[in-house]
Amino acid sequence: MASIKKEQILESIEFCEKNGYFEKLNDIYSTLPKGDCAGCGNCCMESVGINLIEFLNIYRYLAEKQELRECSIERIVDYYFMELMKKNSCPFRDENNRCLIYEVRPLNCRLFGHWKKEDYNANLSRVIEQNMNYKKDMKNLYGVDISDEVLNFSIKYCETFKPEKNYLSKKERLNFEDEIMNLDARILGSELIDIPYKDRGIVEYFIESMLYSDFAYKVKIRITKEKNMNVINKIKRILLTK
Repeated sequence: MASIKKEQILESIEFCEKNGYFEKLNDIYSTLPKGDCAGCGNCCMESVGINLIEFLNIYRYLAEKQELRECSIERIVDYYFMELMKKNSCPFRDENNRCLIYEVRPLNCRLFGHWKKEDYNANLSRVIEQNMNYKKDMKNLYGVDISDEVLNFSIKYCETFKPEKNYLSKKERLNFEDEIMNLDARILGSELIDIPYKDRGIVEYFIESMLYSDFAYKVKIRITKEKNMNVINKIKRILLTK
């Protein structure tokens, strides 16, 4: 059983299609500033935070592409269950540093590079501090040691990206986020999908759409302790036969 039920996802997608919410999402994306990206893929290394409507948009996109969907499931499972042991790239980045879901990539991906350097580095410092606290918590609560490869990894500020105009202020970035959150509020207000409000990355959304979140997390802890990759392969086989 999954935390985010498939029938509720499909009903929510239908609701968004009926009310033109995906078109509204694309309208928001279309107002984002442009920039010159070198395509190095160095920024594509996280389970980037996304909104509910963005998850539904990506879910719908993958549903129409079976081969890509199956490939993505394998990568998502690897990323999630190996997250504390090994630093993998975003499951939607391919071997050529290309985005497999570029057409429907979420807001945070589209805004990367548009941050002012001082804002980005201040946020990065907070993330590093949070990671250190998380390491202590995982050790105290579960006896789990997060690998140095994972703990010490960070995405540095992109010096090569050049915005078409100016870098965005925090207020400007949050304005885009607010617009998308308004769409989320309409979906949640429909009561078609029963989903607790919390910050989720793209990987977490998909894991919760396939597995019960508490179960998945307990298995992740077990895999990290035992370094048992066979469990990951078994999960892949089960999910790909659904």
